Amino acid sequence: MGYGRVDYARNGDARLAYRVWGDAGPVAIWSPGWVVSNVDTANEPDSPYRAFIDRFSAIGQLVMWDKRGTGLSDPVDRARTVEEHVSDLAAVVDAVGASDPTLFGTADGGAISIVYAAMYPRRLGRLGLYGTAARFAQELPDHPWGFTPEQIEEQLADIDRNWGHGALAELFHGEMADVPGVRERFGRLQRSIASPSMAKLWWRAFVDIDVRSVLGTIQVPTFVAARDGNRLVPLEAAAALAAAIPHAEFHTYAPGPHNAFDIIAEMADTCIEFVCGTAGATADERVVKTVMFTDIVGSTAQLSALGDARWRSQLDIHDQTVERALDRYGGVRENHTGDGYFALFDGPTAAARCAIDLVPDLASRGIRIRVGIHTGECERRGSAWSGLAVHTGARIGAMAGAGEILASRTVRDLSAGSHLRFEALGPQRFKGLTDDIAVFRVSER
Repeated sequence: MGYGRVDYARNGDARLAYRVWGDAGPVAIWSPGWVVSNVDTANEPDSPYRAFIDRFSAIGQLVMWDKRGTGLSDPVDRARTVEEHVSDLAAVVDAVGASDPTLFGTADGGAISIVYAAMYPRRLGRLGLYGTAARFAQELPDHPWGFTPEQIEEQLADIDRNWGHGALAELFHGEMADVPGVRERFGRLQRSIASPSMAKLWWRAFVDIDVRSVLGTIQVPTFVAARDGNRLVPLEAAAALAAAIPHAEFHTYAPGPHNAFDIIAEMADTCIEFVCGTAGATADERVVKTVMFTDIVGSTAQLSALGDARWRSQLDIHDQTVERALDRYGGVRENHTGDGYFALFDGPTAAARCAIDLVPDLASRGIRIRVGIHTGECERRGSAWSGLAVHTGARIGAMAGAGEILASRTVRDLSAGSHLRFEALGPQRFKGLTDDIAVFRVSER
């Protein structure tokens, strides 16, 4: 059984700590919840995770990583978005070198794993989730489970007063929080993770998570586990998550708290059975991407006014500016229409920030554009991309006015915590689309 050293994956300038337990066999990468991670201590003799690590590493390789700002990974000065965490997870997967690992995720680590599975279906084999939901706060009537606004404010106040002394212990430990020593031990863990101010930022980001829009696109075999009595993630919310993922298997453990230390050996056994089970259907060419459409407003009139030579010069300036912005934010040009671009991004925040840079950069050069952004399932056919998400992004872009950036609700939901501003314009009916699309005007806060 291998207990390897702490290694670091790189994502840009950031270093992300990870550790591999086990010598050979199937690889599982665990993304823990926000208040758990420290790869340096996870396998110590008194660690509650030791039993899980020992059991799994006997048959395979278990990878645990510290999200940026936790454990041994590089610090942060703000909360991270789900999209940013997914980018970091992708760097860990690359560093480990596994071609089709199983992803395990708990709490917000589950949400990160879900979005990764939607964006990179060909880069994992299976998805296992425990104690997680598509959303952790209520949104009536579609999501009646989770915390109310009043409860969230009380939780933030508890963090402010008691972080480092067992804040929120009852959410994670249930009634066991009042057993002498439990709250104190939880407080000691909190002190090793973050300051009270950073903890409050993380909690706000946690309750803003909403990944419902990508659940229907998950293509890999998925296992969702939950238990009644979990005060962090109600059983009903986990069941709704499983029901929204195609062909997901739903499993319940005996009632108890979120931390599940009392059933850790049973959890290890079910995870091993899931990882070593018969493989499901392989992923096809569909993948969740963010599409961005840009278009020069009034291009025909400008051509008439400027003449061919000056208009060609303006188009050259336009293309150079857009290409630089795409390169800066990781966008890939898929089609160029002469006076517009169709580009793909791995995540919505990068696309929105790219557009926010582009609009004034081009306007200062006398070129006014409009932009439409949407995140959804795209399908590659040969060298071309198609699918409902592509059509939706194009329709949203066509609705925008000069200098305007419009986006779908999916973009807004997946950009929670990004400090972008989304102004609701209400549901819109677009030609060729069956359902109304909620559209938002995007800007920098």
